[in-house]
Amino acid sequence: MQKKLDETDIEILKLLQRNAERTKAEIGKELSVAPSAISERIKRLENDGVIVRYETRIDPSALGYGLLAYTFVGEHKPASGFDTGAYLRKVSGVEEVHKIAGEDCFIVKIRACDTEGLGRILDDEINTIESISSVRTTIVLGTVHEDVSLGGVELSIDE
Repeated sequence: MQKKLDETDIEILKLLQRNAERTKAEIGKELSVAPSAISERIKRLENDGVIVRYETRIDPSALGYGLLAYTFVGEHKPASGFDTGAYLRKVSGVEEVHKIAGEDCFIVKIRACDTEGLGRILDDEINTIESISSVRTTIVLGTVHEDVSLGGVELSIDE
């Protein structure tokens, strides 16, 4: 269900996406709105589940995790109650797990130090999950564009 947002809410979200450390006073000054009103709006956006959390982005290469791979995972249905996605979440280096439609069942975003480390993750962790029937991995050679904000999504006002 889409939340009711007005123009000020949208502008607050855009400013926070660019820099979540920005103070309410700075946001208020930029939008010509009292900091107390900004604080109330941000609290409402948090309570409504529009703002989920605030994060710090870290460069994985700076910590020795320069290899990025996407692994497509197929599964066969094991005994009831087995949750393949829950097991994939626990694998070393996994940043994201998405249930997908199509030939495969999951796409998994993995960070590793190098191809040898990725190989260990695939052999020792992913391929040992009992419900997995296939694994195909693509290694990223370079990133052209990556944005965790909704920068590419048009935030709109509900009339």
